[in-house]
Amino acid sequence: MSAPMSAGPSFGSACPACGSDAPIVYKGMVPHCTACGAVRVPLSGPSVNLAGKPSRVGSTFATVFGWLVLIFGGCTALGVSLLMIGLGWTMGAAVFGLPIALLTLIIGVFLVRSGRSLAQSATRTENDTLRQALLAMASHRGAVTARDAAQALGIGVAEADAMLTALAKSDPDRVAVDVDDQGNVWYRVAAAPGELLPHVRVGDGPRVAEPDPAEVLGAEEEARKKAGR
Repeated sequence: MSAPMSAGPSFGSACPACGSDAPIVYKGMVPHCTACGAVRVPLSGPSVNLAGKPSRVGSTFATVFGWLVLIFGGCTALGVSLLMIGLGWTMGAAVFGLPIALLTLIIGVFLVRSGRSLAQSATRTENDTLRQALLAMASHRGAVTARDAAQALGIGVAEADAMLTALAKSDPDRVAVDVDDQGNVWYRVAAAPGELLPHVRVGDGPRVAEPDPAEVLGAEEEARKKAGR
């Protein structure tokens, strides 16, 4: 299957080999199309390897810095309060210590919550990019196994299988599951939403398209006519 297809929203420059606007995957320093495996132009689309990484780094920084603010700010507020009490000015603890504590709490909690939001955003970006890459590859090939997907995208087999299974459950009209005689699980994907799933036969040999019943009947009829002459 080599016709141009679209696996979802436009990602950038289309692949010159298959016409897909699928995400790219870097193998070493070379970017490849996740649909057909052809070499792509660097930065021509979101990368499976880098998806969500900037947000993940920002999340780590915000979370760590937020906890440092809470720890050191809290210690500062406590130290100022104890100092005021030690000097015999009990009200000083409220005048100086309380504002520091409140400011520390506000800033620290804001930073920690921002870090969590960035982490959630990174996870969504990673999952969306992987999902689009899996759909692009499977729809281009017609059907794939979790091992095929894992090798092509550089992820774990279990992760690829889990995401393909989730796709099959969430969009059964577009993604179907077959099991061949060897027990291998194949995921069939339509080229685009609304298109019919490709008809395939699973077994010991290569996966081939099922013959059209009308064509079979026509061939049999033609054979009978020739035999009757």
